[in-house]
Amino acid sequence: MNILLITPWLPWPPHDGARIRLFETLRYLSSRHQVTLLATVAHPHETQHAAALKEVCTRVETTVLLYHTREVVQRLAQGVLLGVPLIQSAYYDTKLAQRVRTLTTEEHYDIVQIELSYVARYVRAISPQCAAKRILSMHNIESIRYARERQLALRYDRRLAMLWDRLFFRTWEEQAVQQFDGIVTVSELERAWVQRHAPHATIALVPNGVDTECFSPPRQADAAKSNPTILFTGAMHYPPNIDAVLWFCDTMLPLLQRHMPQLCFKIVGRDPHAKVCELGRRPGICVTGEVDDIHPYIAEALALVVPLRAGGGTRLKILQAMAMGCPVISTPLGAEGLEVTPALNILLAENAEQFVRHVLALVAAPETAERLGQAGRRLVTEKYNWRMCLEGLEALYNTLCGSATA
Repeated sequence: MNILLITPWLPWPPHDGARIRLFETLRYLSSRHQVTLLATVAHPHETQHAAALKEVCTRVETTVLLYHTREVVQRLAQGVLLGVPLIQSAYYDTKLAQRVRTLTTEEHYDIVQIELSYVARYVRAISPQCAAKRILSMHNIESIRYARERQLALRYDRRLAMLWDRLFFRTWEEQAVQQFDGIVTVSELERAWVQRHAPHATIALVPNGVDTECFSPPRQADAAKSNPTILFTGAMHYPPNIDAVLWFCDTMLPLLQRHMPQLCFKIVGRDPHAKVCELGRRPGICVTGEVDDIHPYIAEALALVVPLRAGGGTRLKILQAMAMGCPVISTPLGAEGLEVTPALNILLAENAEQFVRHVLALVAAPETAERLGQAGRRLVTEKYNWRMCLEGLEALYNTLCGSATA
């Protein structure tokens, strides 16, 4: 098949969940199909990353979409005049839209796939003469995510923008999914949401996964006991991640440090917010920023903690830790959408006190930590290997286009 894939960023380097998912998708598809990637970049120097994607794409094209205040305000103002939600206006580039129109006019595509619902506006740029099936890949349900995040967002302008879209464009995402032939979701919860709002569409559940060969258990039995470290990973400009580490450091870590004065909490991820950087000045907290290799941090950790109170989709950080045999302690929301079993392959905590009890229990009973790690590894190898997960995407293509085309 010939596939055109449209995304609001280049999936390189793949250092956060969304980019990892897209890169693995491209890697899987490239072994079977021809894939053209169209993407915007926020800075001109990012165009150099396109070269790294040549092995997984037939062609990569980019346009520069600046996110300076002036340019963003201009796009938002134009969107308001056109009656477009702020979230869609912020990420819309007329240059990329024109390129979509040109390519879908001049070339044959079997599939045009758009990543993320707030980029769905580009579907209108597809040439009317293009017979390709339109697919929307939803990494999460944005309206659910923003409803959870509104009360936790640190920036007033972000809260205001989300409230604006909630008041004036309440159904923007419900309308967006109705423009596509096929919808990709990452969890059963989100599949059910799409089914309610786009009953005509063909829906594929394509879970997030992990490279179980790349992420494997190198853990040393006594490493965690001799150097107690707990870990949080993720893009640290992302509001739900910011809220998670602030909550953990303010309410849970002080209690843990009373019992384990040498405990170190490591926050690993790119673009740490100023509030996160401030945490690094507290005793026992290390904020690394972006790292070249996440493996050593997972390998040394007593546990990965996921104290998320907002967000959507499913968390690749959990799958990566499980693949390496690292125990995971999460809120129920943090583990949402994953087929986990509490006390068997994950520990779930509803509040700060339960988080603290779970961490202390792992310290007191290393055999429990080992058992959780082994069970987590079994879960991801059986259900969340990337190749296994992405077979559902190709099945969706075959359903929409017919097996003969495939």
